[in-house]
Amino acid sequence: MQEIIQFGGALVVLALTLVPVVAWAAFLNLRDRRQTRLLQSVLEEVRSRDLLGRIAVRVRSGALRRRSAVTVHILGGSEEELREILTRLAQRLSPRVRLELISQLDGVVPATLTVEPRPARPFPRPARPTLATS
Repeated sequence: MQEIIQFGGALVVLALTLVPVVAWAAFLNLRDRRQTRLLQSVLEEVRSRDLLGRIAVRVRSGALRRRSAVTVHILGGSEEELREILTRLAQRLSPRVRLELISQLDGVVPATLTVEPRPARPFPRPARPTLATS
């Protein structure tokens, strides 16, 4: 009987040491997959001959949070070009993604365009009561 109790205790100790490590590795794996999907989505939208060599993309994502941030640096872009890229990326990416586009307009004026994610409402807003008039 004592051997069964010792074996059970050893299993509990093993579970308490291994489960957190395995869970953390799983969260990091999910984060890395999310970052890879976001990077591929951004690169598919901005991949063109005229942007080749002028673009840098940085993707950040938390291990425990689903919100992510994508920063795109463009070397020397025009205002129309930046607006077009921002519009395409904002339509393509998830609403949980913060999108930031950094460039120098016409090589002189630094510009940063940011699309912030809207906070998700867990419940819809209740309907406002109306006053009935006769």
